[in-house]
Amino acid sequence: MRVEQGDISTFRGDAVVNAANNHLRMGAGVAGALYRRGGHVIQEECDRLVRARGPLQVGDAALTDAGSLDVRWVIHAAAMGDVPPSAESIRRATRSSLTLAAEHRMESVAFPVLGSGVGSFGFETAAVLMLDEIRSHGEDAEHPDIVVMYGFTEADAATLRRLVERT
Repeated sequence: MRVEQGDISTFRGDAVVNAANNHLRMGAGVAGALYRRGGHVIQEECDRLVRARGPLQVGDAALTDAGSLDVRWVIHAAAMGDVPPSAESIRRATRSSLTLAAEHRMESVAFPVLGSGVGSFGFETAAVLMLDEIRSHGEDAEHPDIVVMYGFTEADAATLRRLVERT
């Protein structure tokens, strides 16, 4: 696992995880950055998914193409939406994202810290929850091989580095 600082929408690899709401509306934060760089096709696919099967359950994840991003897929991790993010929804959304990555044999996936931006869940607490899930998943699965955690600010990246090194 490694940590990067900056805009997650610039990640190059198999997939980037969107800090999504369960209605898959891409507005602000990570979702907004992915939408601006990846284009309308991502939101259009999200809209088709929601029309076909309804909103996701909070804690679930869905997969779409990535438009013009430098990845093949976007994994939409719904850690919030009809309800605010919680420890359980962050854990479940992380686990659901990793399951999709494994099912599609993705080698490299980038994660933001779910629920900590627009959702206002504590950054460090959310990061610890996610790191626990990522480590648990890694013991049982061969994919993804590379997980990159993104902190938008240098302070967030420093916190992630400290947490990754500590545990």
